[in-house]
Amino acid sequence: MRAKKCFSQEGQDGIMPPESRAMIKRGTMKQTTKRPKSTAANLATSPAMPERWDLSHVLDNPVEQFDTYVKGLDAEVSQFEAFRSRLSPDIPSEVFRDMLALSERTAAASAKLGAYAYLWFSENTKNLDARTFKSKVEERMAGLQNRTLFFDLWWQSVDQANAERLMAAAPALRYHLETIRRFQPHTLSEPEEKIINLKNITGRSAVHTLYDVVTNGFSFTLTVNGRPKKLSREELSSYVRHPNARQREAAYHALFRVFSANHDVLSEIYRTLVSDWKSEHLTLRGFSSPISTRNLSNDIPDEAVDTLLKVCAKNRGIFQEYFRLKGRVCKVRTMTRYHIYAPAAADRTRRRYGDAVRMVLDAYRSFSPRLAELAARVVDENHLDAKVRVQVRAEIRKLQKELGITTIYVTHDQEEALTLSDRIAVFNQGKVF
Repeated sequence: MRAKKCFSQEGQDGIMPPESRAMIKRGTMKQTTKRPKSTAANLATSPAMPERWDLSHVLDNPVEQFDTYVKGLDAEVSQFEAFRSRLSPDIPSEVFRDMLALSERTAAASAKLGAYAYLWFSENTKNLDARTFKSKVEERMAGLQNRTLFFDLWWQSVDQANAERLMAAAPALRYHLETIRRFQPHTLSEPEEKIINLKNITGRSAVHTLYDVVTNGFSFTLTVNGRPKKLSREELSSYVRHPNARQREAAYHALFRVFSANHDVLSEIYRTLVSDWKSEHLTLRGFSSPISTRNLSNDIPDEAVDTLLKVCAKNRGIFQEYFRLKGRVCKVRTMTRYHIYAPAAADRTRRRYGDAVRMVLDAYRSFSPRLAELAARVVDENHLDAKVRVQVRAEIRKLQKELGITTIYVTHDQEEALTLSDRIAVFNQGKVF
């Protein structure tokens, strides 16, 4: 994992709502200044589920004003570069704080541009305008990132005594500064790091985009009530949890059938990503194993992860017993892959969008009024994309990893929890188990 940085060529977030709002339409921006009503009013007068989220709270019209945004970023990066000649282990604390403040501003601005590009792309990976804009942003951000890379490399070289002095002057950023220094044994020279940053735009990042474009174009045929239905992967996933065992099994076969038909392309994508990961992190950066770079990013020793895996393996009987009990409850004679998500009860109740939102907000409010307030803003400000897509999970994970922030994700979906989370907590009636 290379030294972390002010800018990212991958998705980031940093939402600061402007006064004006906008809706994206084929790469242009349609202006509207109408503010949302309160959640209660919204649910009473407009219970329909929103079709798309409103991204104007991330940035106002970035497609048409892209050059303006980049020009502002370029100016701030130039100011940041001016500090380079003043860098030394005994740099005054005030100058160090000024440099960090400027770094934060430029990071926030670039994060919003990257977040907008990724969220727009995740709405529809077939949208050529969104893909073009995403590539354009990634290319510009990689260039700006390379211009600020010198700070991380200098900071890793500072002796421990001066590093402690400077971190004491910026306590709010101490963990971020310590994280940069953790990567010192695996950081390459400045020219090498710059080459990797640029290479990733047409390498790893491009392959990830290709996977999204290919797999999100898949459609699946499933027989439901005696009639064949064309489904997206998100729609098909609901049948994996169907009360009928045969329907669940048929849903899995429909999924495997399409992915198997495309195994040549998908396996080549996977092989390319694995090879790239190995070449960079093991061969160039000298990590001891492929997972070590991820462990270091998560600030977890390899030994802790190894112990966790051993404990899980030793106690696998607990998981096996859980599925035996679930099979008994669900009346499944032999538990197989097809029945992992079998519902314990066939509750197929459909609720209106407004009622569903009220239930969610009430659940949040029962244990955290602050979280309920934030969740209400998601609804009020139209940050919901009702056409849920599996690739959005990957984008959320990517944003969180790039930002390095703690994120709470609430779900009833075991697969989502295991896919997205480093740590999982189980809530029941507002209490953590």
